Amino acid sequence: MRILTVDDNYINRVQLKSLLTAYGDVDTVPNGELAFAMFVAAHDEGIPYSLITMDIDLGGTDGREVVERIREWEANTKAYKNDLESKILMVTVKDSGEDVFSSFNKGCEGYLIKPVTAESLQTELTKIKLI
Repeated sequence: MRILTVDDNYINRVQLKSLLTAYGDVDTVPNGELAFAMFVAAHDEGIPYSLITMDIDLGGTDGREVVERIREWEANTKAYKNDLESKILMVTVKDSGEDVFSSFNKGCEGYLIKPVTAESLQTELTKIKLI
């Protein structure tokens, strides 16, 4: 599985990459602009990301806006056969009902509160049917 992890905090990216390596090849980026560029490039290469983990607070950018942009791109380009899109998992410290609701409303399939453990990650990947 090809995975993209988006988090503006270096330590968080390294820790999440360490956990996700058990499930596939992991690329990491610190912001939404790079994330979107890598997402499109992966499609251009013919090897799209199966999973994207996205932080909400990306140092001035809202990860939910990036998720919305990805979902719009997918819809406009019809890049997926059989309507299979990248699964997007929000990974954040924000735990209010409003944050959770707005994240799902923008197009994510799962939501994890930091700090992420191997067990919580496995549970969420199972829920979103990636493992």
